[in-house]
Amino acid sequence: MSEKDKSNAVAAWFLGPKGENAESLRQLLTEALEYHVQGRIDYFPGDPSVITPEVKATAAFQKQIQKQTTLVKLLSGDLTKSSVPFWNPRYNAHMLMDTSMPGILGYFTAMLFNANNVALEASPLTTAIEIEVGKQLAKMVGYNIMLHNPDPIGWGHITADGSIANLESMWAARNLKFYPLSLRLAMMNQLKFIADTFRVDTCTHESKFLKDFTTWELLNILPTDVLDIPTRLNKEYSITAQFLQDALNPYLIQTVGKERLEREFHVKPMAYFASATMHYSWPKGAGQSSITGIGSENVISVTVDNSARMDPNDLRRLLHECLNLKDAQGNPAPRAVYAVVAIVGSTEHGACDPLKDILDVRDEFRRKGLSFVLHADGAWGAYFATTIPEIIARLDIFVPTVPLNTKTLESIVRMRDCDSITVDPHKSGYIQYPAGGLLYRDERMRYLVTWTSPIVYRNDLQSIGVFGVEGSKPGAAPVATWFSHTILGLDTDGYGQLLGEALFSAVKMYAHLATMSTNKTNFIVRPLNMLPAEIKGNRRGEVEAQKELIRKKILHVPNHKLVTDREIWKLVVEMGSDLSINTFAVNFKLGDVVNEDVIEANYLNKRIYEKLSTIDDSGKKPPLFLISTVLSQKNYGECLFKFKDRLGLKGSQDLYTLVNAVMSPWPTAIGLTEEVAQSLQGTIVKECEVSVYRNTLTEDYHAFIMQGTDSKLFFVHLPMFNMENHRLQLIITGEIPIQMRFAYIGAREKNPDTVYLLVNDTPTTLEKILAAKEFEARIEPFNPRGQQPCVPPIVKGKITNIKVIVQKKLNSKFLTPYPTDKMPFYVYGSDAQKHIDHVYTASPNIQMTAEQVVIGRHLQNDWNANPVLYAQLPFVESSMHPFTTNFERETALEPFFFRSDMQYDHVLFTKDLAGKEVVATTSLRLQKKKNVFIDTDMLNADPEPGAMESVSYCGAHVHEVNYAEEYKPRGHKYMQMIDDFKAALQGIDSQ
Repeated sequence: MSEKDKSNAVAAWFLGPKGENAESLRQLLTEALEYHVQGRIDYFPGDPSVITPEVKATAAFQKQIQKQTTLVKLLSGDLTKSSVPFWNPRYNAHMLMDTSMPGILGYFTAMLFNANNVALEASPLTTAIEIEVGKQLAKMVGYNIMLHNPDPIGWGHITADGSIANLESMWAARNLKFYPLSLRLAMMNQLKFIADTFRVDTCTHESKFLKDFTTWELLNILPTDVLDIPTRLNKEYSITAQFLQDALNPYLIQTVGKERLEREFHVKPMAYFASATMHYSWPKGAGQSSITGIGSENVISVTVDNSARMDPNDLRRLLHECLNLKDAQGNPAPRAVYAVVAIVGSTEHGACDPLKDILDVRDEFRRKGLSFVLHADGAWGAYFATTIPEIIARLDIFVPTVPLNTKTLESIVRMRDCDSITVDPHKSGYIQYPAGGLLYRDERMRYLVTWTSPIVYRNDLQSIGVFGVEGSKPGAAPVATWFSHTILGLDTDGYGQLLGEALFSAVKMYAHLATMSTNKTNFIVRPLNMLPAEIKGNRRGEVEAQKELIRKKILHVPNHKLVTDREIWKLVVEMGSDLSINTFAVNFKLGDVVNEDVIEANYLNKRIYEKLSTIDDSGKKPPLFLISTVLSQKNYGECLFKFKDRLGLKGSQDLYTLVNAVMSPWPTAIGLTEEVAQSLQGTIVKECEVSVYRNTLTEDYHAFIMQGTDSKLFFVHLPMFNMENHRLQLIITGEIPIQMRFAYIGAREKNPDTVYLLVNDTPTTLEKILAAKEFEARIEPFNPRGQQPCVPPIVKGKITNIKVIVQKKLNSKFLTPYPTDKMPFYVYGSDAQKHIDHVYTASPNIQMTAEQVVIGRHLQNDWNANPVLYAQLPFVESSMHPFTTNFERETALEPFFFRSDMQYDHVLFTKDLAGKEVVATTSLRLQKKKNVFIDTDMLNADPEPGAMESVSYCGAHVHEVNYAEEYKPRGHKYMQMIDDFKAALQGIDSQ
């Protein structure tokens, strides 16, 4: 088949971005329905019809048909408007594309029969199909499926998704580990007659009587040797499967639970290792105590390299730690290991862990007496085995015919040496949900997730439901998978062709990402995966030269020409991620200066994601769809530090990144990749304007809450975390003209519940105000809703002799974690009047300010010598975040803890923020009719350029809050759609 024929074949496998194959699909679905209906007619054709023409003619019948018609139209219309266009090449978000036409046909055909693959009698044919699908998948990844082959026989089945498959593999690994312990207990009772003769090999291949094994040796028998035990007992002692099951049942972990066996054999919690890129389902599955009981804290991350692949040396280090552990007395107390999980195609960046190296580590530690199950999470990567010609895979010769690097090809091929594999037909298999899958290299492992012990292999048709976590499950999912496998083909001309074209599209998109930013752009784009020149550590000039080569010879060159250019093809194969996912991040520049703040870069990337992932209320969709992920500094270590360094960022914070997953075979074929990249660049440029605006210091208006009524007044700045002009927690005092004082005091007497603001009369910066120690100002009342237009100030004048009481920068590098034992407030004022303001240690936060507080008489302080103390209120601040919005707080049923007439006892007053230099322990009370100011909206607001009211309240940066008429829950428009459906149906009922 020529390359053109192969490409044309792909076009027949999908409905198409514009529904090009609608007529074919319509005919095929109709044919399936007609066969189904004929089957109903043919079953006892002499039985009378239930739904007669007379019944159909009734008003009640017609009304129900009308309701169904109405709901189909409404739902289809709204789904069309509100659903993401995953069938379109512009959809570059989740690992999701158009489902294959064969998959649709298979699912629809089987769905009509409501086959339940939990039990054979309910689904004989679809059960057989599921077993066949398991064989197809097992063969695809390199497992043996031939009965007379000396290798173990592979087996697989369909699960609801990859998370269920991961959970089942975890269950199997746990049960395998404890099986020898259960057998040992049974040998003290029903199986006592084999105790003196039954020998098993240890992990280091020493043959011993099983009764003489130490607990450590029992926990480290090789998986194959454990699975051989039932067969050996049958062969050597003629023990039947039923007798063995009855003998073991009282001692199996499935019966007595993990805790009893651990207690009986003094087993400490075992480890479960997985790459730091692991899917969230791994710790989640370990935390399912009723199923695995492993505990998520025992799922330990293995560090990754700069390409987000597991670091074998770190795995080796962790295994050494397990092997060399000692107890409190210094005696050897090694920790057993359930399993190691290698990721073959990570969800967030398509990385393939180096399986060959991991297998070498496994062999190394087996020689040292430590054995574990090796699982490959190939939910994303397993189907890419179809891109490798079978003869090449068998011989381990890696000649890339698609843009996969040698390391990736090697990992995909070596999946065949893993004990179990997760595979997701609903990802790179282009099948509908629910269609995940789990494969075992040795089919006997499936019995480890039943309530029975592993028994001798039988080649008859069996119910699927006993082998997994799920109960009832649709037969339609495996039928859809089987249809697609059978028609497309699990080879290089089928799925290999489809995924190969997707890989080309992903590499082309990577090329755009890697070369998008230049010295002249106001932004920086960096893919997580470095260019080959970067990996080699070449000088900057060589990296730029490679980028220029990509611009000239890859970006706009057809795929078939890339393959024929040896030099360029080598570069194409080496660059990009392991599979068709590109993780990248964006940073911005302030002029020629690159932003170094991770938090601000996170904000930019989040805005880009929101613009390219959200369908607005009108149904307008963005020009492309992306997803996002946060890379944890704890898990990604040096890999993330390196990534941030390439972006020009400094700091140990986690990084918010963007993900471009390419599954469509169409982009490079129709030249859409360039247009998608241009749409992305346009969004980046626009959103960078917001970041520049937020982080550029300009002259502005600044508002201060006025505190006190005696001879010394204090002014508390209204800060903003997200605006450079106002990133300062600032408390000052100063002198105001007598007429300003009288006007202010008079206004306070008339309006005791009003907060008054002191605002600079002309734009300036806080730095200039503090340097001059004076500024022209006005006093005006604060309106929490904002004032448009502004009311006239009550008075104007010059503030002089300014003194700083508190000055704390609020840029992210100056922030620390939330306090975990107290809630600190600045305390300042005079002997006559004292005030407090909440200390901002982290962002986001809440502003809480109160004047003229009453402090117990035990506090003694010279406020001239020590102008600031700290009041450590008895609340755990870290437990109170995130604080509610102004609207949520004002409409809450329970009053907020910080309010007038509240007294707090046992307040520590200290000289230091940490709370160690205690001055006094006494009470603090907020007085009635004294101003208490609380805000979260202004402090944490995200301003945008061009919206003056978003940064200006009568010249001060006060934002309007979300009041009831504006406040709507997330997804409200979709909930409203459901209400509209109900209303339409009720309208029909009322007719």
